[in-house]
Amino acid sequence: DFTLSSLSTGTVTLSNEKNKVVVLFFLGYNCPSCQAAAFDIETNLYSPYSKRDDFKLYGLDLWNGSREALEAFRDLTGVTFPLLLDASKAGTDYTTTYDRLVVIDKKGDIAFSGKAPATSDLASVKSKLNELFAK
Repeated sequence: DFTLSSLSTGTVTLSNEKNKVVVLFFLGYNCPSCQAAAFDIETNLYSPYSKRDDFKLYGLDLWNGSREALEAFRDLTGVTFPLLLDASKAGTDYTTTYDRLVVIDKKGDIAFSGKAPATSDLASVKSKLNELFAK
């Protein structure tokens, strides 16, 4: 579980997302591959599923950048999913690094933990989401 500040929605606590499938995009606010992946994540994961009541996607800044740095990431990439500040501990807890995707199922268990750059895992994550939503 984690509670992190969001650029737009106050604080986010993962345990409050029970009965939802949650995608976590671990990023570095100034990471070029993360910036490039953000558009694909917005287009392929966030946009198609964002209207579902049982879905959430968050971008977590592992580099603990300032609010201004994360706002610059948002402005540069055009993402509309919530971005969370000071997430380095969450990255450690999930044993992951930046430019990775993790999927949490409706029970709160890790259903997918990416080991490759986020763009490389998009098809696998989308397949996992469709599988989880079919249950």
